[in-house]
Amino acid sequence: MLDTTDILIHAVESGLIRDYRNRGALIYAMVHDLLPVRMPEVFPPGADQIFALWLKAVSTFDGAICVSRAVANDLRARLDEHVPAINKRRLPYFIEWSHHGADIVNSAPTRGMPHDAEVTLQKLKSRVTFLMVGTIEPRKAYLQTIHAFDQLWANGLDVNLVIVGHEGWKHVSHDMRRDIPQTIELLRSHPERDNRLFWLEGISDEYLEKVYAASTCLLAASYGEGFGLPLIEAAQHKLPIIARNIPLFREVVGEHAFYFEAASPGELTQSVSTWLDQYRRGEHPKSDNLPWLTWAESAKRLCEIVLSVASEQKKKAYGERDKNYGKADKNWQFGLYGFLG
Repeated sequence: MLDTTDILIHAVESGLIRDYRNRGALIYAMVHDLLPVRMPEVFPPGADQIFALWLKAVSTFDGAICVSRAVANDLRARLDEHVPAINKRRLPYFIEWSHHGADIVNSAPTRGMPHDAEVTLQKLKSRVTFLMVGTIEPRKAYLQTIHAFDQLWANGLDVNLVIVGHEGWKHVSHDMRRDIPQTIELLRSHPERDNRLFWLEGISDEYLEKVYAASTCLLAASYGEGFGLPLIEAAQHKLPIIARNIPLFREVVGEHAFYFEAASPGELTQSVSTWLDQYRRGEHPKSDNLPWLTWAESAKRLCEIVLSVASEQKKKAYGERDKNYGKADKNWQFGLYGFLG
């Protein structure tokens, strides 16, 4: 099960998933993050309740594979607190993690450049440029960041801030969109727009690659993430990284980033200024040797995890005395490898 969906909840409630498991199938969920229940204030009102139902449905499976160790820890803690019976099951509930792949070139990148692309890229190259990548939504901390750069510009620092991402939550009513309307209005009407503040909405992967190459540093200000692909994309371009001090960023980037904690725009202003001082002295953390997976390596690891865990769970379910176990398991593994290619 690859993602959150209401259909999955209905499948559990109708008994479909139970029927699959009764017939011998092993079922695992792919869990990208637990942010709707961990940080409900940055999601539409009520999203936490819907997501809690999805997590309850997932708890009836044989296990879950998360996109990071941080998410796996969150899931384990959540289930221990809200589904205590899960630890008393006949077969243990399995939780593992596997990082996503990060090779854009090998994942059908989109193409196309707007008519003003070269002009914009030249502006980005002309100054120190901080890049943010991600959908415009509350948890990305765009509003805090823009206010922080307002202070930097007021202090006389001639730097760029470029934001790449779609406007999020367009299907949600205005009164449920949190700070998105305020952020969009600020991006559209800001006096520095297209001068030192750039909002590139809905650009192609081809254009994004050039924006990475034209930028000086990636700024990852999110309050919460499940994986954080832009961190790896930045490292592929040897961009330094400034990241909020959250467990997921620590896991993905380790010592290859400058970390900050900012409850206010002013604190973020100070952190960026501190990084700039380090950068000018050549003492800032480098991202050049950050390890990452290709999508092929990610798929291989996911397959190995599923096969390993499923084999162990089948042994516990049927016991070593089943003479046909080895043959059946070998055929089952062949079928899954063939499906994943």
